[in-house]
Amino acid sequence: MSLLAWLAQHQTLAPIRAIAELPSNLADQIAAGEVVERPASVIKELLENALDSGADQIEIRLQEGGNHVIEVVDNGRGIAKDELLLAVSRHATSKIYSMQELVAVRSLGFRGEALASISSVSDFTLRSRTVHDSSAWQVSAHGDGIWHGPEPAAGAFGTSVKVNNLFFNTPARKKFLRAPRTEFIQIEQLVKRIILSHPEVGFKLLHNAKMVRNLPACTDEKSLQLRLQTLLGQEFVEHSLQIEFAVQDWHLSGWLGLPTFNRAQTDMQYLFVNGRVVKDRQLSFALKQAYADVLYHGRHAAYVLFLQVPPEQLDVNVHPAKHEVRFAHSRDVYDFLRRSVRDAVAKPLAASESLQPGSGKAVDALLAPQNRSAMSPSSPMTLDFGGRSTQGELAASLAFQAPLGDYPRSSQAKDLQQLVQARRYGDGLSDDVQVSGDGRSAAQVADAPRNNYGDAASSMPPLGFAKAQLHGVFVLAENRHGLVLVDMHAAHERVVYERFKQQWQTLRLVSQPLLVPIAVALEASQVYLWEGWQSTFEDLGFSIEAIGPEQLKITAVPALLVKADVVGLLKDMLGQFAQFAEDETIAQDSAHAVNAKIDHILSTMACHGSVRANRQLSVPEMNELLRQMERTDKIDQCNHGRPTWIQLSMEQLDKLFMRGQ
Repeated sequence: MSLLAWLAQHQTLAPIRAIAELPSNLADQIAAGEVVERPASVIKELLENALDSGADQIEIRLQEGGNHVIEVVDNGRGIAKDELLLAVSRHATSKIYSMQELVAVRSLGFRGEALASISSVSDFTLRSRTVHDSSAWQVSAHGDGIWHGPEPAAGAFGTSVKVNNLFFNTPARKKFLRAPRTEFIQIEQLVKRIILSHPEVGFKLLHNAKMVRNLPACTDEKSLQLRLQTLLGQEFVEHSLQIEFAVQDWHLSGWLGLPTFNRAQTDMQYLFVNGRVVKDRQLSFALKQAYADVLYHGRHAAYVLFLQVPPEQLDVNVHPAKHEVRFAHSRDVYDFLRRSVRDAVAKPLAASESLQPGSGKAVDALLAPQNRSAMSPSSPMTLDFGGRSTQGELAASLAFQAPLGDYPRSSQAKDLQQLVQARRYGDGLSDDVQVSGDGRSAAQVADAPRNNYGDAASSMPPLGFAKAQLHGVFVLAENRHGLVLVDMHAAHERVVYERFKQQWQTLRLVSQPLLVPIAVALEASQVYLWEGWQSTFEDLGFSIEAIGPEQLKITAVPALLVKADVVGLLKDMLGQFAQFAEDETIAQDSAHAVNAKIDHILSTMACHGSVRANRQLSVPEMNELLRQMERTDKIDQCNHGRPTWIQLSMEQLDKLFMRGQ
C-alpha cells in the first residue's frame, strides 16, 4: 500500500457543519484550559484575587494536594450581594474599566475569567460579606453553568472560595493530575513565592487539616527577618546582603546571597516585578551575568529581589496565566538589574561599612553542606610552583583597582574578531605599573611601618596585618575580629584579573618589551591559528611575529606578565581561541558572549601572572597583598569562584579551644 493510500484510509477529517455559537459551559471549559492547569493554578488565581481585595489575612485549606478540596478564605473588602453572579461570569472585573487602565495594570489579577473558568470544571462555592452586609451571601455551581443563589450564609467579613473535585467533569484533564503529594509540593512552592512577595500579609496553609505554614503579617524588620528565616533558612539570612537601588522610576530592593552561599539548583531564586511572581528568562540571565566571575562553575546564586517599575512600562498581558511580563524598555531594565546586583556583589572591602565576623565570611559559611562540593578536591585549582621573590616585587605588580564599568556594546559586531580589532592601546610602558595604589613606590610600600594605620582597632584595615605565611600557600593575618586566612594565589589572581579587565575596558592593556625575545616552537596549525587572531593578541598586550612555518617569536608581553611562563600562556591561549572558533554563539549577535570570551582569556592570563604556591613572601609583601585585596572588586572569590579568604572570629577561636566553657 502506498503512503498516499494509507493516509487516505486512516486520516479522519471533521465533518463539514454549519458555524454555531458554543454553549456557554463548553466555552468556559475551553477557557479553563488556559487558566487552570492543576490545583496550583487555582491557588494562584484565588490568592491574587484575595490580595487585590486588600486582605491582610489569608487562609488556604487543602485536601489531598488540592485534588479534592481547595478553599481560600480572606478578610478583604468582600463582594456585594448583587455583584456575586456578575463576579463569576466571563469578562467581568472590577480592576479594569478602560484601555488606559489595561496598559497600566496595577492589580495582580485582571482578566475577569478565573472564577468562571474554575467554576466550569469543579463544584464551586463563592461566599462573601462586605462591611455593609448583615450576613454573608453565597452562590454555587456544579460545573454545568447553572448558578444557585445568591442565598444567605454564615461567614465573616471577606471572601471564601471553595473548589471541590477539580476536573470531575473533564476526565481527560483529571487523569493528568499527579499524586496528591506531588500536587501539594507544587502548591507549597507557589505559596512560598506569594508569601515572600507580600510580607505585609499574614498567611496560613493547612493540608489535610494539618497546619503547614502559619506566618503573621510582618510589621517591622525583626518580623521580616523571621519570615525570611522560616521560608529560606537561617543560613540565607546570615549570608546575604540587603540591598536597595533606585534609578529614576525604577527601584530594586531585597536580599542577595553572598557568592559563598551558593546552590546546586536554582531553587532559591525569587524575583518579583511589581509584586507579581514572574518567570522571565532575560531577567534571570541578567542576574546570572551579575554573579559572573564570583560563582564556582555549576553553582547558582540565591536571592530574593523586588523590582518596581511604572505600571505603564510593564505589559503583564503576555501569557494567559500571567507568568511572563514584557518591558517597554527591556534593555535598560536588564542593565539596571545587572549593574545593581553586580555592584553590590563586587563591592570592595575598603568601601564596606565594616567587616562583621560571621556575616558571610565566617568559616562555618564556607564549610556549610551546600558549599562543600564547591571546594571539593575533585576539581582543584591548578598552581604552578615558582622561585622566591625579591622584596617589593609583588608590591610593584599590584595596582589600585578602580570600580569597573561596562564593556562597550556594538550592535554592528558580528563576531569576537570584529570587536577586538576595534580596540587599540597606547605604546610604551605605563608608570603606574611600578607604583602601588596610593602612589607610593614599591620600596616605600615595603618599608612602610605598620603604625601608619594606627594601633587602635577602630583604625585597623578590614583584613588587618600579616603575621606569617603557612606552607607557602596561605597568609595568616590578624584583624580586629580575629584571624584572617588568605589563599595568596587565589587572591592575587583576582587582583591581577580585575586589573586586566580595567585596562581592557580603557582600551589600554599595558605592554612591556622583553629584554631577550622568546622563540616558541609550535605546530603549523597553531601558527595558522595565531595569524587569524594576531590583532587580538596585540590588543591583549602581546607583540609576536612569525619566524618560520612552525615558530613564533615573542618580543613583548603585558606588563603584569613579565615574570610569568609566557610560552605556556601562549599555548593555553591558542587552545582557547581554537575552541572559540568552534563556538556557534560567537556567530550570533551576543555582546555578552563576546565579553565572556574576552574575560575567559583575561582570566587565563591572570592565572599565569599571579603569585605561585611555595613562593615565600616578606611581611611587607603580604601586607601589600592585603591592602590590594581591600580595594579590589569581587575579591571574596577568585576567577574560578573559589573563596580567597575566610574570617575566624575570636568567638569561633574560643569555641575551638573551649575557652570560657
